[in-house]
Amino acid sequence: MDMRIALATTVSASRSKVYDVLRSTEGQKAFWTTDCELDDYHGRFSFAEAPVDLIVSISLVAEELVRMKVDSGFTNWIGSTWEWALSSDPESPNETSVQFRHYDFESGYTESELAYSAQSWAMILDRLARYVKSGVPEPFFANDGASN
Repeated sequence: MDMRIALATTVSASRSKVYDVLRSTEGQKAFWTTDCELDDYHGRFSFAEAPVDLIVSISLVAEELVRMKVDSGFTNWIGSTWEWALSSDPESPNETSVQFRHYDFESGYTESELAYSAQSWAMILDRLARYVKSGVPEPFFANDGASN
């Protein structure tokens, strides 16, 4: 079974602003995990409760797409990809549609694990929307000892 997560929301900000948050260390720290590092090609995400870091390869399409493919990390996530696709309505330039997808999990990934991941991603997506609107960081994983 081809399992994938697909979520969407509308964010009160320009596509440019949302793209800059998604592709930067500072942005990811503000809504996802405080222990991460990104450049335009690679990323590392760490979580206090996880035994390994997620190491990803990053692909960017300016103001349209931020894609991260897992090179190493969580069991059954290696080779999976998550992406943030951005679009806007010309009549609402200060609103951005964010479509999130996570797919290509390893064959051992269960439907129950997928459901828990989907729930977490939905809450992370909500924190992204709130951060972009307010500018107030509220990371889903605030790792003790991580530098902000």
